[in-house]
Amino acid sequence: MYKVIPTYKDGEWCETEFESIEDFRSFIDSIFKEPGEYAFDETALLFNDQAVKFNTDGVYCDKPFRSKDFIQYWNDQKNKCREGVIYHGKKDTWYITRDYYMWLNFLPIFDKEEKKYGFAKIRDAQYHMALYEIMAEINYKHVAILKKRQIASSYFHMAKIVNQYWFEEGSICKIGASLKDYINDKGSWKFLDEYATFLNQHTAWYRPNNPDKVLLWEQKIEVRINNRKTQRGLRSKIQGASFEKNATTGVGGPCTYFFHEEAGIAPKMDQTYEYIRPAMSSGMMTTGQFIAAGSVGDLDQCEPLKKMIIQPEANGILGVKTDLIDDKGTIGIAGLFIPEQWSMPPFIDKYGNSLIDASLKAIEVERQTWKDELDPEQYQLRISQKPTNIAEAFAYRKASIFPQSFLTKQMQRIERKEYSYEFIELERDEKGIKANKSNRTPISEFPVNKKREDKGGVLTVWERPIKDPAFGTYYASIDPVSEGKTTTSDSLCSIIVYKNPIEVTKETPEGLETFVEGDKIVATWCGRYDDINKTHEQLEKIIEWYNAWTIVENNISLFIQYMIAKRKQKYLVPRSQMVFLKDLGSNNNVFQEYGWKNTGTLFKSHLISYAIEFIRESIDEELDDKGEVINVKFGVERIPDKMLITEMLQYYPGLNVDRLVSFAALVAFAKMQQANRGYVKRKEKDKSLESLENSQNLYKLNMRPFSNLGRRKSNSTMKKRRSPFKRIK
Repeated sequence: MYKVIPTYKDGEWCETEFESIEDFRSFIDSIFKEPGEYAFDETALLFNDQAVKFNTDGVYCDKPFRSKDFIQYWNDQKNKCREGVIYHGKKDTWYITRDYYMWLNFLPIFDKEEKKYGFAKIRDAQYHMALYEIMAEINYKHVAILKKRQIASSYFHMAKIVNQYWFEEGSICKIGASLKDYINDKGSWKFLDEYATFLNQHTAWYRPNNPDKVLLWEQKIEVRINNRKTQRGLRSKIQGASFEKNATTGVGGPCTYFFHEEAGIAPKMDQTYEYIRPAMSSGMMTTGQFIAAGSVGDLDQCEPLKKMIIQPEANGILGVKTDLIDDKGTIGIAGLFIPEQWSMPPFIDKYGNSLIDASLKAIEVERQTWKDELDPEQYQLRISQKPTNIAEAFAYRKASIFPQSFLTKQMQRIERKEYSYEFIELERDEKGIKANKSNRTPISEFPVNKKREDKGGVLTVWERPIKDPAFGTYYASIDPVSEGKTTTSDSLCSIIVYKNPIEVTKETPEGLETFVEGDKIVATWCGRYDDINKTHEQLEKIIEWYNAWTIVENNISLFIQYMIAKRKQKYLVPRSQMVFLKDLGSNNNVFQEYGWKNTGTLFKSHLISYAIEFIRESIDEELDDKGEVINVKFGVERIPDKMLITEMLQYYPGLNVDRLVSFAALVAFAKMQQANRGYVKRKEKDKSLESLENSQNLYKLNMRPFSNLGRRKSNSTMKKRRSPFKRIK
């Protein structure tokens, strides 16, 4: 028999037997839901009935000391504290884990809502957390919890450690943190001390400690038997260690539970985790459990927790299915996330169920107030501390240097499919480059999973090259990679193809009409192949197809060398032609003939400004009969690439942004070329009104896929006209 659990059903106590661990796993899986779905009923009032009794009577058991009834009561409660309890309600079944049961009934905490010491209230978010941890344990996995604040995580996990320490012989539990004050008598150890004092005063489970000092307890006592000194007790231990100076302090030796306090502000936690894992295993068997729980602090401190949450399986963490990855309801696998809307006072019913819809409505109202009253940086920080999804918790808190409103609206246009596109595979035959439709899809995760097997992506095309394009019609920009297959880097190779603006003057029956054709992104590819040569071949074919003059970041020169070996260096822009480098005095010490060197400072301090200007640029105005502007088109509408927009939205200094690097360099190069050489000009003459209309549909920027310059139909009775001088060089 694997486990026998005390069970309450139909007003009676009985037992539920599980023949094997597999049977127990199936049971836990069947009842594991989410807060708001557990549907606690009046049966939940029994979860903490012993705490209620103590609050009412001042004692747990009023039977005579050491009487049969006294001993039976305390043995029964000990069994429930070690096995947990199953409760059958009217419709649902719940399993109160051993740790949650002991915490609710025998380990009082300071209640912040009532501002006094008392027992924890029943909350479905805490029940969910306890259930997740027992699931991890029986699946031989470790635990990572990203949580909102004020969920009593520290209290609960100290209860978990006390339970083990109090009842299990020879157990060794450890707690650690990046700073000592998180775990000493100012932090979590204070909770341990409060629990021990209460248990020794009010229960039959007296446990002496020797030694009994902060950061080290051992459950034993010195006695004399036959005039000989000896020690008695469970010999269980609790040890504490901080990692301020060394990530491996105190991690040696066997360990039953290791709890990492304040895991969201622990920049070395990944090192600690890797060092302690061997102490929690035997061969391929997991014998202990690492528990990381915390809210997010500074982004440079939370990276280890982020990896555990977002990539649980790769880190030996139990991952669970969730739709709280982002604000779009994306479904994925992650470590446990406890959002703001779970168990949020006052939106909790009398049985402890979270009222999710009401919570979310209240959060929405509150956030609107924050948005109106706080500066953007403070607003983002506050959101991160009260997140409703994982993306919010880890979002960059500084005020974004990119115009968020512009980008958000453009993302909406893209998601509404206002830009027609096709996925293309290029192949070379005797006639040149041939384009074939592809069933592959672009890489749509950012950052890309380092261990993702297929990183090939696909060429996305919004406009195919015109027939026999003159050299200089298209520019391209490449952010290269240095190797093929890798599981240690999230860098991808990126190429962006841009169609230069052409100023078109057209004779029409109404007179001369001037507009700008092009000035937009027409194709992108982002990916890498296991064979670096295949990556280079992909870039080569894209460049040739568009006959594109191409700038390349030369920090990695492999592609440049590849093109020179192929005698195709005509496609590469010489460093001498990159005027923006000359103006800055950048790259003066670079002797590479082609491309530009990304110094980091160059990108952050200079190139990004070109990208922002490109986004904010007013490219068309719609006027009423009085000549007043009624609508403005901005340059962001020339960017149809969803993942490039994503990189801009998420950008902060230090983030790996392959698409953005190539885009910013491309815009800087193109704008300098246009300033020095002017726009290419072309004159056209319409043969008929029909051909005029067809030409407008073909060339004007407001036509899909690039909503820009042409005429629009309107239901308005007001006659509208466009500024005839907009964008004429």
